[in-house]
Amino acid sequence: MASILRQQIALRQIAPSTYTADWHIDWTLGSTLFGGSIAAIIHHVAATHIVTEPTLAARDQPDILSMHVEFLRSCERCQSTIIVSPLKIGANASTIQLQLSQNGQLKVIALATTTNFDKPLGPTVPTDWTLLPPPPPPPNFDRILARQPDDHWLPSRLSGDIIRVTGQLFTLNPRCGFSADGICDGWYGCIDEAESMDATFLAMMTDVIPSMSDTLLRNNGLYDAHAYHGKLERWAQGNPGIPAEITNSVAEAMRATLYNNTVTLDLEFKRRPPTDLRWIHTRVTAKMLHGGRMGIDITMCNSEEELVCTAHQLILVLEAERKFRPSKTGPVL
Repeated sequence: MASILRQQIALRQIAPSTYTADWHIDWTLGSTLFGGSIAAIIHHVAATHIVTEPTLAARDQPDILSMHVEFLRSCERCQSTIIVSPLKIGANASTIQLQLSQNGQLKVIALATTTNFDKPLGPTVPTDWTLLPPPPPPPNFDRILARQPDDHWLPSRLSGDIIRVTGQLFTLNPRCGFSADGICDGWYGCIDEAESMDATFLAMMTDVIPSMSDTLLRNNGLYDAHAYHGKLERWAQGNPGIPAEITNSVAEAMRATLYNNTVTLDLEFKRRPPTDLRWIHTRVTAKMLHGGRMGIDITMCNSEEELVCTAHQLILVLEAERKFRPSKTGPVL
């Protein structure tokens, strides 16, 4: 998956601090690109620049420690230009600014802080942190890959017209469902056994999650986790262990009454993802949906339930009519 994503981004350096990146149909939400793909582009640019720009490369800080992304305008199906500017070059951490434009219009601005996970900067102390309420036990991945039923997780593959990259992933939902309002657990894995996930791919995966607004409202929306789980339960009754093939369409999306507009995305990497990372456990938590404003926390762990990455999205949950304005030539997503 990591290599596929890099090929799709097709990063090119056109000046010492300027890059271009392509778009791909797998990332599309109607006429726009979903935020996770833009986060991946920005991460890929940052990760490339800090190891190739001579001054930054000399600091030996090859990892992105944190990234803050401000989505100013929707990104369209066209090439992006990204300009990188150093804000601070330090001995232990450096900060760069990235500006993403399309057709001369500024669309996204981001800050990235660098580090080197191979070099301790201070003490290490374990804590008693854990996910609460506790999720079901991790899946038996051998059984999942062998198309045999798991005691705690239901497998699926989500494909269709909307954000097609999900069709390259196994999605596992808890067999017991989602018992706590505002909390959704899921496992995601690469269908292609030759592929794995790197930090750039995880940046995208912070946005490959259920719609917490749809899930809280239980409105049977396109990414309502309860509705999705119901489909898996019905499929599993007659097809134990076989991943459910779930599809979506633009027509379904057009019937939505609400849409989620991500305003900001913050990521913090806790460690460098291993080169053979194939499965991640993602917990999404919405603490409040109030007046159309919602913050969600995303926690990502590896197959040993070790913390790899955390993220936070600030989202505006708006009426669909605001997106499908009559003045436009046609409805777009």
